[in-house]
Parts: sequence; structure tokens; C-alpha cells
Amino acid sequence: MKKTEADLRELLKDAHVHFFMMKGTDTMRLKLWEIREDSLVIETPVGAPMRKSMVGIIPTLDGSGVYEIAGTIDNEPLPDQMSGTLRLKVVPEGVRKLNRRMYPRVSFTPPIPVNVTPEGVSRSIDGRIVNLSAGGLRVETSEELPADRPIAFRFDIELDDEIHSVARIGNIVYVVPMQIGFAYGVRFGADEEDTLTGDNEAPITGIEKTVDLIALVNKLLVRR
Repeated sequence: MKKTEADLRELLKDAHVHFFMMKGTDTMRLKLWEIREDSLVIETPVGAPMRKSMVGIIPTLDGSGVYEIAGTIDNEPLPDQMSGTLRLKVVPEGVRKLNRRMYPRVSFTPPIPVNVTPEGVSRSIDGRIVNLSAGGLRVETSEELPADRPIAFRFDIELDDEIHSVARIGNIVYVVPMQIGFAYGVRFGADEEDTLTGDNEAPITGIEKTVDLIALVNKLLVRR
């Protein structure tokens, strides 16, 4: 029996309408116009050098995961292809879907400082980030944090002589008492930028923060 070939249209049926082209720690958001059987029709990037291949991320519509995409640019446009777009040939079997638990995670030794501010509290608490992914972090504090409200985390990461400032809001999912202080597992996605619309679609602002963190963590892991 002949094996049925995978179809991108079926594979990416819950894809968002944007393709994020990866450029080191930077990303460029492009409109995803069409998903074909073996290719994607996306907005042509402006101001970026064109190469034969392209790597990017397509978030799921509800923001709960992402698809990692790698493909080659087909310079021969289709007869009905929109102007200002390019066609990215993609092998469906090479597409990988990641949920929050599968996002790449980087550990910090020593831990990096973070300002922690629970909702409704006027002052920030000093903390230390032990590890980080685009889906959340593990943080240690000397003070106990409330588990019944969103908490803001603000921190800087230095990479290649550049400071990346990160601000995310999350909820505590577990706590581990330590000899001095507490360790918390935090899941990002507790602010308005992560609230689904009536169509169960994640706002693009929250998605952009997730994608930017994925790119940053990936670059940190490469540098290790």
C-alpha cells in the first residue's frame, strides 16, 4: 500500500495568521497568506537579506504552542500567487509542534536577578531566576509570594554585548520551601495580552513576546 504523504494544510490547521522569521535573537513578523499542500505563501520580508532557506515559527491560533518551520524559497511564483509574497517550500515531515512544556529551557549559574511584583503590591521583591523558557520560569525569593494572583517579572539578559529587557506576567504553579526562602515554578500568560478573544484567538502582542523569548533562549543555548 502506498504511504499517504503529509499535507501542510492538515498539519497546520490550527495555525495563526502570522509567520515569524527567525534572525538570531530577533524575529520579523510576516503575514501568512496561504497554506498549500507542500508550501507556505508569506509576505516578502522588507529590509532583510534574502537567502535560499528560511527558518521560522508559526504560533497556534490559541497561543498554546508553536510550529517550528524550515524551508527553501521557491523563486518561481505560482500563477495565482499574490504580489509581494514569496513561497516557502516545506517538507511536512520536518515540521515540529511544541507546546509550552516543550519550549527550550536555559539554566543560569549563577541565577540572574529579577524584580518580582505581585498584583496589588506597591513594592517589588528581589528574586533570582534559576531557569527560563518562553512558557515560564523557576524563581527563588527570600520572601513568600502570593499564589492567588498574577505576578509581574522584570529582568535583563545580556547576550553578545546587548541587553535584552524582558517583562512577563505569570501565575505560580508550584512552590518548594527551601532552607532559606522559597522556589517557585511560574507559568507565563496571566495578563490581558494573553487573554483569548471570543474566537479563541490569542492576541498578537502576547504571541510576539513568546516568540521573542523562544528566539532569545535558543541563542543562549547555542552560546553554551
